[in-house]
Amino acid sequence: MRIKYVGIAAALVLSAVPTVTMAKKAPELSGLEMQQLQAKDIEAPKSVVFPAVITILQDAGYRIASADKDTGLVTGSASTKSNMSYNLFFGFGRSKKTPVVSAFVEERGSGSRVRFNFVLSKSKSSLYGMNSSDEEPIVDARIYQDAFERLNKEIFVRQSLASAPAAPVAPAAVPAAAAAPGSQK
Repeated sequence: MRIKYVGIAAALVLSAVPTVTMAKKAPELSGLEMQQLQAKDIEAPKSVVFPAVITILQDAGYRIASADKDTGLVTGSASTKSNMSYNLFFGFGRSKKTPVVSAFVEERGSGSRVRFNFVLSKSKSSLYGMNSSDEEPIVDARIYQDAFERLNKEIFVRQSLASAPAAPVAPAAVPAAAAAPGSQK
């Protein structure tokens, strides 16, 4: 009788597990919703926006893998550490979650449009040589808002420096001994 109750309790616990994991899953966004989250129009030329995008990604800890000004595409990934993991079927292995980003900068009239795409890449490997990887898009609006705020600040700094008048260069002071070649003591 006691074993019967333990079995029923175990079945109830196991049946509750999928609903808990399903509740944590982020809601799916449509393509248009993702674009509204990831893209913004910027009132600056591509020649200013493109290097600003690279700068803010590097400041955020991303290692730039590729950048092409003609196409406007920038890709990068952040540094992460792998963790030791254990799987009942495959034994010990390593797992790693790496943030990956791509940015697309295009000219739009007198301004530019920037679209960021942040993804969390999950990779697993076992001691037996089995490897797997998955990618999950990051849909947290705060991540994108922060990226665009940083981008706007960087563009403001770049435009301020470009429009500031150049400081006059004073002529270098020439030592007296060097001024008159034949007048050495």
